[in-house]
Amino acid sequence: MHYHNGRKQIVVLGGGSGGVVAATKLGRALGADHDVTLIDRRADHVFMPAFLFLMVGQRRPEDITRKLKRLEKRNIRVLQAEILGIDPGRQQVILESTAIPYDYLIVSLGLEIRPDLLPGFAEGANHPWEMDAALRLKSTLDSFREGRVLVGIPLGPYRCPPAPYEAQWMLDSYFKERNIRDLVDLQYFTREPEPAGEEHMPSVWMDAQSKKRDVTIHYDFTVQSIDAEKKRVKGLYGYELSYDLLFMVPPHRPAGVLYDCDLAERETGIQVDYDTLETKWENVYAIGDNADMPASKAGGVAHQEADVVADNLVAEITGEGELSTLHLHTI
Repeated sequence: MHYHNGRKQIVVLGGGSGGVVAATKLGRALGADHDVTLIDRRADHVFMPAFLFLMVGQRRPEDITRKLKRLEKRNIRVLQAEILGIDPGRQQVILESTAIPYDYLIVSLGLEIRPDLLPGFAEGANHPWEMDAALRLKSTLDSFREGRVLVGIPLGPYRCPPAPYEAQWMLDSYFKERNIRDLVDLQYFTREPEPAGEEHMPSVWMDAQSKKRDVTIHYDFTVQSIDAEKKRVKGLYGYELSYDLLFMVPPHRPAGVLYDCDLAERETGIQVDYDTLETKWENVYAIGDNADMPASKAGGVAHQEADVVADNLVAEITGEGELSTLHLHTI
């Protein structure tokens, strides 16, 4: 353990939805007596759920970004640095010029987009899963006049599972506002089977909402590649879908550094205890999209996980309060 006059070193990796919540709670509760450090390669926290609003011009970048340094008033040290490695044996995080020791580590590095994993994606597809891409998509949409807009999802995990449905509905409204909805053929493809069951079930409800908006849905469509020249998406078994504008979720994977140091062993992230979010390494926790949990890769889930881990660390370090387990509220 790294004792600095009894001060524990608590390090949070990632300044997204999970990391900011965890660091803020820990800074408030422990920051006077212990050292809480947040490390992110970006200077800003970016509120990712608003990317779809950027796409249709309802938000601007400055509306959805805040300087991570603002957390310093909560007794948090903020480091802007690329994380090159994590060494659970030595209990340290490797940065370019230094190694940061920890007594407790919370890994909240999310997922990163990997368009390279789908042949033709970079040339053929548009998406709003990163800020710059969402802004490019906005200008592409603004100049779109008529034709088929195809929305779709890849194999593997991705951030915010309901977003492709929200995107269809926002595009429907956007084209209506421009009075060209009747010139746009809105279609959607998904690897999921057609949902069956009660009307109130989320998948059934979302399917009904899309159909109400005249969206044609292709279920059981497993995308293999994109032909940008012919404007076709190729699926398994020779199925193909044509488009004029392709809006597709890029493939996602955990950050490369998590594979390099063997924290992540699979594409869905780091294995964790579902109740406490502990990993197999002592005092290392994983929350948010980089945790392999049977739950949505979404900001609301990351927030709830951050609350539980932070509360439990406060209880463990101060010896006060009860340890709690995670009870997710999610669809």
